[in-house]
Amino acid sequence: MTSLQPQNSRTMQVADDESEAVSEGRIRIRIGMVAYLLVLGLVIVRLAEISLFAPENHVTEMPGVVNTYRADITDRNGELLATTLQTYSLFAEPRRVWNPRETAQALAAIRPDLNVVDLEEKLSRDLAFVWIERGLTPKERQKVFELGLPGLKFRTESKRVYPRGSLAAHIVGFTDVDMQGVAGIERAVNDRLTQDQSPSVALSLDMRVQYAVTEELDAAMTHFKALSASSVVLDMKSGEVISMVSLPHFDPNVPGATSPESRYNHASMSTYDLGSVFKPLTMAMALEDKVADQEELFPVQKPYKVLSKWIRDDHPSDVPLNMTGVLAESSNRGTAMIAQRIGSQRQQFHLRNLGLLDRVPIELAESAHPQIQDRWGEMATVTISYGHGLAVTPLALATAVGAMLNDGLYVTPTVMRRSAAHPEQTRRVFSAEVSDDLRHMMRKVVTDGTGKKANIRGYGVMGKTGTAEKPANGGYDRKRLVTSFVAAFPHSDPRYVMLVTLDEPQPVEGTYGYATAGWNAAPTAGKIVERIGPMLPGARNAEIGDVSQIAAIRQEASR
Repeated sequence: MTSLQPQNSRTMQVADDESEAVSEGRIRIRIGMVAYLLVLGLVIVRLAEISLFAPENHVTEMPGVVNTYRADITDRNGELLATTLQTYSLFAEPRRVWNPRETAQALAAIRPDLNVVDLEEKLSRDLAFVWIERGLTPKERQKVFELGLPGLKFRTESKRVYPRGSLAAHIVGFTDVDMQGVAGIERAVNDRLTQDQSPSVALSLDMRVQYAVTEELDAAMTHFKALSASSVVLDMKSGEVISMVSLPHFDPNVPGATSPESRYNHASMSTYDLGSVFKPLTMAMALEDKVADQEELFPVQKPYKVLSKWIRDDHPSDVPLNMTGVLAESSNRGTAMIAQRIGSQRQQFHLRNLGLLDRVPIELAESAHPQIQDRWGEMATVTISYGHGLAVTPLALATAVGAMLNDGLYVTPTVMRRSAAHPEQTRRVFSAEVSDDLRHMMRKVVTDGTGKKANIRGYGVMGKTGTAEKPANGGYDRKRLVTSFVAAFPHSDPRYVMLVTLDEPQPVEGTYGYATAGWNAAPTAGKIVERIGPMLPGARNAEIGDVSQIAAIRQEASR
């Protein structure tokens, strides 16, 4: 019995050691589980915090589907000018890209616009997300997908698309990559376009007219080797801009691919001394203020001096001329005599009333202020009367002439289609009698004066040529011209006014060395009227004395 005692004691000791080890292990396991659960809890809390409370700029770390609503833009007939499509944008997670150089080279092979060096540098960054390229089509996306490269992913985004391309690009404008309006009507009514489920926005433009004007203006610009060209077609009764063209133009789908000059809207932003197209306004001022009448003869055949300057006529008359003759022959001398009677104060009053001393109040931000002389003395009054010394936009001049012929009512121009919610705003600038006088005087310019090449049968075109020397070195450069022709039709009941302007046209075969408006701007305007006239309601002229036809035209125009 005594020999077994020590063995039992040793056995109990072993059992106690094993029990202690097991107990210690269990404690460690519990501690580990607690630590694990604590870390897991912290991770869950952090994920919840990121999901619920992270600022918006963190969203780019995990791009998904972005649907940005933007309403369509149409012309007056419902033709689509701008719409929104779903496209794919390619991005990378550089930390997951296996080989930045090979990935960059593979992408550049199918997307040649990508720069390999820049792309490799992007893919080598220690970042979770970088943009590669945005606005891919489904076919382009599939080609990238088939590369099977790790770290490349796609995000579905909205993209603004312009199915008409460069046609009316300066008026429609374009958006940036984030679908915010940058230019044109896209910028002007950006808030309206981005309202959720907003209906499409209808412009006053007629794409049929816009296309015809663009084609004829482009042909003229090429033929006469002009630097740029512009045209405005305006419904003088409603103030709606039916067409506005500026050349050179650009494709709003890729606005960055063209020069800033191409994106410049010459019709509403470029200011010019427009020359003798101002003369009808001077005649209207004189008749309105009753400082001259239709019967008086002005001695334009004699040299005429104002202060220290001799007034020059390109084709001096051999006989005195009445007001209609002064306008038809485009006499600077006769216009100067009339302007001196009006005086600087009344001239400024009328020009301000016609909107020519301020920017045109149109929806587009691209509407320039005129360039006005600091000193408006007698010489300025004279030169401004025939279009030198006051630089305005073609849109401003067309609006003013339209007001003069619209029974003397100025209508605020618009690029939006008129509606009950968007009625025209008018003010009287001349009496109806003065307006009627100018209607006949401007018709005479086309039938018997400097605008004969714009006389298109059936439309009773009224008009006035304008040739102005461009300012240079404190004076004027006689070799660098801006030529214009302002046209209005029909004579029986004026509704449409149009201005065509060419910047530095050159003499060509058939113009006998001349580069003046009668040889380039006037025939261009005539070709445009011939093409667009059949498309425009109320454009055809009624025969003189045919009261029933005039009534029918007015009824058609009111529709």
